[in-house]
Amino acid sequence: MNKRILIKTLLAAGVALAGVAHAQQVLRIGFFPGPYADQFKRGVQPALEKAGVKVQATEFSNVIQLNSALMDGNLDANVFQNSAYMDSFNAQYKGDLVEVLQVPSAPLGLYSKKYKDLKSLPDGARISLPNDPTSMNRALVFLQSQGLLTVDPNTPAGKATEKNITANPRNFKLVLLDAPQIARSLDEVDLAAILGNHVIASGMLLSSAIALEDPAPQYRIILVARKDVAKSPLIQQLVDGYKSAEYRSFVENDPKAKGFSRPAYWR
Repeated sequence: MNKRILIKTLLAAGVALAGVAHAQQVLRIGFFPGPYADQFKRGVQPALEKAGVKVQATEFSNVIQLNSALMDGNLDANVFQNSAYMDSFNAQYKGDLVEVLQVPSAPLGLYSKKYKDLKSLPDGARISLPNDPTSMNRALVFLQSQGLLTVDPNTPAGKATEKNITANPRNFKLVLLDAPQIARSLDEVDLAAILGNHVIASGMLLSSAIALEDPAPQYRIILVARKDVAKSPLIQQLVDGYKSAEYRSFVENDPKAKGFSRPAYWR
């Protein structure tokens, strides 16, 4: 075979193989069951697949497994946590997970089946809130912002627990539960501090809250990846999907997303 023809043939084969490799890119992404998984599947995944990315979206019932799978290389990214939780995980498990992008976030809110406003709460009311450290701190800070109790100002940031309450003049009784169980506690308590994704997963609407927080940056939901792949072309395609006009339109027209906080790049 003519040497020039051979070179052209090899180059053509290389281009073809590169095209096949691109078309067969696989994105492995993890979620906790709820709105973030649903929004991805309906608002981001179609565009990725149209661009030739094969998507493997997996839902985990255990949040530790979600980050462990990412650390082990079984996932490329996940969307379920905030930076406060991620930082705590990294410190505890010597992780190398990094924030890639903030996404629209369902805020924590205060809900009740018995009362329409916080002024109606009786003295000694039972209030359920998450028992994990990150979410408990978040709930206590929000309860304080609503004038229901006082947290010791000397408590290290993000570390408040029920032991750091310095004033509870109305003698509220705090009921600590696993976060996914709190929505189910509404029949048994007077008020519940519920994370937004659990509100939606339970079939409730964020708009039914007595009060909704404006999440601080450390409590907004983020797209997370390992540090070594966070700037890869595949993750950049995922970022582009979340920043797309199509995804924004989907979220803004989804009744379940009414009450979501918006990321800065949408403002």
